[in-house]
Parts: sequence; structure tokens; C-alpha cells
Amino acid sequence: MSKPTLLLVDDEERILRSLRMLFFMDYSIRMTTDANEAIRILREERVHVIVSDQRMPVMQGSELLRIAREVSPHTMRILLTGYSDFAASVASVNEGEVFRYLLKPWVGSDVKETVAEAAAIAEASFAAEPPAGQPAASAKPRVLIMDQDEDTLQAVRDILQDRCDIIQAVDVQHALEVLAQQDVAVVVADLQLGHDNVSSVLKTIKRFNPRTQSIVVSSLNDTGRLVDLINQAQIARYLPKPLLKSLLARNLDYVLERFHASCSRPAMLQRQAVAPISNPEEQRASESLMAMLGRLRTKVIKPA
Repeated sequence: MSKPTLLLVDDEERILRSLRMLFFMDYSIRMTTDANEAIRILREERVHVIVSDQRMPVMQGSELLRIAREVSPHTMRILLTGYSDFAASVASVNEGEVFRYLLKPWVGSDVKETVAEAAAIAEASFAAEPPAGQPAASAKPRVLIMDQDEDTLQAVRDILQDRCDIIQAVDVQHALEVLAQQDVAVVVADLQLGHDNVSSVLKTIKRFNPRTQSIVVSSLNDTGRLVDLINQAQIARYLPKPLLKSLLARNLDYVLERFHASCSRPAMLQRQAVAPISNPEEQRASESLMAMLGRLRTKVIKPA
């Protein structure tokens, strides 16, 4: 059986050599310090996983992964960087749609586990047959707004009009009740909902229904929190407040398409697998929310 192909991109050769030592036994390794060479490889070869540094002289890693997404959409994308750069983190979500955002110095076992998971998903993605066609939806997609800002609600209503059922939740309890009633296609959420931190909720939502797509809208510039949301909630987009309606419109259309595609293509859904929640307190909060969602869902479907 042939080995999956792993493409390593970093402008420092010593980093490439160190990474190669981790993976050469289990992968066919391609390495380069040149982002343009990496793009050529992606165009000409089947690459299962690309691991790229962020700060490189010719091209930023987030830009390289954006191009990788276009030229080789089945390739799984991982950003491995030594810098907590908020702009790069946002670009890695919105443009590169990275599977994981990993920080240097890395822990060898963690990186190996992440790449192995990504490679398995890529193999399934390459092998999957394209869908025959998108099945007709039986009901309007439901969009949940977790934001007390009326401007956010109005912007979503203006954009989607009657294409979706739109519900605003002004607190976490209300949001959980909505999520338990029926599947939610898209969540548009600020990171603060009243006194509640929404990060744990977003991580729980993706575990409760992996098809649900989340757009975070926030004025916060917290890189650590964003990286956790990339890895542990697989948020689809991160948009700054105040919201630019044209930008929100493009991204709402895109995530609705992604929701429908994930319903019909299991391989695509696998590409949105989440990492374990690393913070013990947040893990306990997520478990509590998951249990609450389960109880609410049971009440909803219980026969009269």
C-alpha cells in the first residue's frame, strides 16, 4: 500500500529536517522552502496533507493555504507557526479553512496524531465519489443568531429574507432550546452573550450536530481564543464588528452551501472533525451543555 503524501513548507531548512524526522517512516515526504514550489507540487501531485509555516518571505502561510484550498481541495491544510498572530489566525479560518492551527514549539506526539487524522480524512476525501446532486431540502434551513445586537439580527434578515427561518437567542438557555428543537444549519454568534462566554457553546454545538456551521462576529482580538475555536469548534468564519453587510452576505451564502454539502457528502463532514477541548474547565462546561441538549432534545421528541 502506498504511503500518503505529506508536503512540508517552511523557510527554515532545520525546521523541515526536524519535521521530516517525525514523519519519514509513515509518509511520502515532499519538502520545500519556497511557497511557489509548494503550489506547483499541489497542482501536479496528489498531496494528502500540507503543513505550512506562517511567516515566510515569499508568501504568508495563510495565503499559501488559501491557494492550496483552490488548487487541491481534498488536501488537508495545517498551519504550524511560532507566532500568535491574530490577522493570520483570521485568514487561516476565512481563506485557508485550516483543519488545525498548531503552535511552535510543537509536541511531536501531538503533531503526529494531528497529521495522521488529517491524512486519513484526505484519503477518504480523495476516494469519495462526487455527489449525484444536492437532495431537495424538506424545510427551510434554520439560522440561529446568538447576539443581543439588533444590528446583527437585522443584517441577517435583510440578507436572507425568506430563504431561511431566522431565530435570535438572547441567552444561552434560549439558544440550547432552539438547538434541541431541530437541526440548525448556521449559527451566527458573538463571543459574549450577556454574561455568558459563547466559546464553550460553539464547541458543544459542533459536537452535538457536526453539520452545523458557525460564523463568529466579534470586535475582540483574542488570538488564543480564536485558535481554540479553529481547532475545537471548526468555526467556518470569523468576521469583525461592526459588520460589513456585503462581507456577511458572501459568507452566509457560502456556509449555507457548506451545510447542504455536508448533509450529502460524508467525506466533507469528516473534514470538519474537531480536536478535544484542552481546557478542563471548558471541557466540563461543554459536557454539561451536551447533557442539557440531550435532555431538551428528548423532551422535544417525546410523544404526547
